[in-house]
Amino acid sequence: MRPFAKRNAMTSSKSNSSVGLDRFAVFLSGLCLIHCLAVPFALVLGPLAGDWLIESETQVHWILLALASPISALALWRGYRNHHDRTTLSLGCIGLVLMFFGVSHFIGEDWEVLLTATGVSALMIAHIRNILGNHAPH
Repeated sequence: MRPFAKRNAMTSSKSNSSVGLDRFAVFLSGLCLIHCLAVPFALVLGPLAGDWLIESETQVHWILLALASPISALALWRGYRNHHDRTTLSLGCIGLVLMFFGVSHFIGEDWEVLLTATGVSALMIAHIRNILGNHAPH
């Protein structure tokens, strides 16, 4: 009986660390979404800060993407290993790709906010699905 208890403790520990990563990723996604949606309002409301915001905007997005990518990738992979939910993994990957397209201006600068906000939202939903343990039937 002792080995069984030890195995449950190890599984629980892995699950807790996965949930912790997902929660941190949701927090980062939320910050990114707030940032993406707040900057256009800040440009309208504060024309004096507009030049500074425009110059630093792309750098901030690259920094946020650099933080979010490895954390999200690890959390999504751990969630997939725990739940075997391809939908959640796919949604998270699509979110990361959309964020990359938005930040890189691959499609154009006009699409940056829409792609980034959509990608962040998809990624956030994927992490919440991981936290809640929604998974496909085995």
